[in-house]
Amino acid sequence: MPTSPKIKPTYNLQFPIRVPDDVLVELGEFTGNFWSDSLAQEPFVIEAIRNYINPPPPPSQQPAAVSEAGYQWKQVFLPDGTRLRASFGHQPYFATVVGAEIKYEGHAVSPSCFANLHGSGNRNAWKAIWLRLPGSNEWLLADVCRAARKAAIVRLHKGGAQAGGLPAEGERAPAPPQSAAREPAARHLPASQTWPRSAAGQGSATAAHDKGDQRKSGSGRSARRRKRRAAKLIQGNP
Repeated sequence: MPTSPKIKPTYNLQFPIRVPDDVLVELGEFTGNFWSDSLAQEPFVIEAIRNYINPPPPPSQQPAAVSEAGYQWKQVFLPDGTRLRASFGHQPYFATVVGAEIKYEGHAVSPSCFANLHGSGNRNAWKAIWLRLPGSNEWLLADVCRAARKAAIVRLHKGGAQAGGLPAEGERAPAPPQSAAREPAARHLPASQTWPRSAAGQGSATAAHDKGDQRKSGSGRSARRRKRRAAKLIQGNP
């Protein structure tokens, strides 16, 4: 069943509203009408009231493009907009990363130069500078950021070594299979270390066999000589 459109009630009210003098004069200057011409000012007053009650929707905001600009300080990258803080005599002073430079009062400086703008000039920038990255409200010591970055680099290298099948730093290589460990040691030696030993053993055995034959043969001739001499003595031959 169709519903009937909602009918707005009509009112016939007339009630004067006091407007401050300065606002009335400003409205007249803005509209180009004289401030006392109430009939000419009425549409502008009504429009202003309705816009106040029902404000227009805010324009859609496009996401800001992520900037890749920044300053590379050794292992630590400082994105564009990073704030740097140092102090001397309990008085802080600040610098900002603009593009690819660190700017202090409009001048490009290095971290070491910024840290030693005041004082004797021998301060360690990592220990003297605090950093606040874009979008963060916390100040971190530059040396803490450097240590965290070094640890991340070590974890990255370890992950690459494990993915490639290599033992990570500080880990032992996997042990060989038990079957390989039980094999005789000679099977793992190169041929240059195994065959001379076998040949030498065979040569020693051959030499010992020859010597034994020579001894046996020598013993047989001596026995025959003794027999001939004994025969001669029995026959009476000198």
